[in-house]
Amino acid sequence: MRMPMSNARDIFVEVPAGAAIFKEGEPGSELYIVESGQVDLLHENAAGEVIASLGPGECFGESALVEGQPHPCSALASTRARLLRIERAAFSDVVRQNPEIAVRILRQVAARQRRLVSAKPAAAEAPVKPKAAPPPPKIEEVAAPAPPAQAAPAALALRLSTGGDVLPLDPARSEWLIGRPDPTSGIEPDVNLGPFDGNRTLSRRHARILREGGLYFLREEPGVANGTHVNGERLQGGVKAPIRPGDKLRFGLIEVEVIGA
Repeated sequence: MRMPMSNARDIFVEVPAGAAIFKEGEPGSELYIVESGQVDLLHENAAGEVIASLGPGECFGESALVEGQPHPCSALASTRARLLRIERAAFSDVVRQNPEIAVRILRQVAARQRRLVSAKPAAAEAPVKPKAAPPPPKIEEVAAPAPPAQAAPAALALRLSTGGDVLPLDPARSEWLIGRPDPTSGIEPDVNLGPFDGNRTLSRRHARILREGGLYFLREEPGVANGTHVNGERLQGGVKAPIRPGDKLRFGLIEVEVIGA
């Protein structure tokens, strides 16, 4: 099933699960950033093998940046997804207003090109090569500190170290984006720390808190410049670290304490 067409002026595109966003070999004209849901990239001539699964904050369709360049793979919404669509003609204006988006896109495109090249199926007549050593783990698969032995409370909140403001995490959700509003894309973070960021050390998409069962984790988003810390230890990008009440978190220069709500 192909993705239903939307008005060209629509910034966001809602894609049902199972819909194709574009096909391998089609000319690219639009770049997409995943707002919610999951999108799979795959080669049509490799029995539908998934090359990469993309989640919120990740981009695809970079062929749109070069006129006439075909897509090297197909994109399929594996779940219902909401996408931010950037047309080629508008990309320069977006980058000019928000350079952080350009940095994040370049990093993701470089990493994905390496995966796409390695995932291309070999020709049938190619000689059998010795089995290669297993590839290094992806960033998100790097071992994180052991989770706490005791589950966190059903709901958490963040208390600002300066001023004592308390920002609760909506208990109806299982994922919360932490950052500041992005006027270019219209994206609003679930936990808006912008009003407390007088020194502008916070990224628009700085980090995410994830709830998995009764446990909570913190993960830094791609492209963050000023770092994310848990109890004084800086997180590696993409690595989940467990958090619970009493932990001290720092986003740029903004310090908060995790408390039960």
